[in-house]
Amino acid sequence: MTDDGTPSAADRLLDTAARLFYARGVANVGINEIIARAGVARMTLYHHFPSKDALVKAVLEARRAERRAWLARADELGGTPRERLLAVFDLLEAWVDTPDFRGCPLVAATFELGGQFNAALPYARDHIAEVRAFFVERAAQAGVTDTHTAGARLQLLLEGATVTALVQGTAEAAREARGAAIALLG
Repeated sequence: MTDDGTPSAADRLLDTAARLFYARGVANVGINEIIARAGVARMTLYHHFPSKDALVKAVLEARRAERRAWLARADELGGTPRERLLAVFDLLEAWVDTPDFRGCPLVAATFELGGQFNAALPYARDHIAEVRAFFVERAAQAGVTDTHTAGARLQLLLEGATVTALVQGTAEAAREARGAAIALLG
């Protein structure tokens, strides 16, 4: 942000690239389009991001921070540890109902970029580990006996529901996953 509260050129580039990559995929978005939509000069882009790969990594970092904030939002919504666990599925349902939902941006980038030197893979792995740790910690706070198994299963429910919701185009999977989470928690 600039001093007057408007987004800086770097922020505009990052936001523009994130939206375009999420909507159409990294390979389908060129630097020229990002520059034009962000309203900056080519040299401004390269001043902040020396290459498209650097921009992609910056977008992945921003997406990982968004996912962390998403989990923190679940903590704000729930009064008890059990409610915090279930709030993740409520947030998923709300997210699925947005017009631009395309699933987890980190997982999507991992599939798209593929290969041995996949830039997105470490970010997706970190995200999955953070989600699992969130569930393990809240399960422990909720008095669940086998917290690691519960955390793993809840994380799998969330990821599976996210993919299923994307494929089906409805939030039904999020609601079903929430019901499965309630059953799992007992």
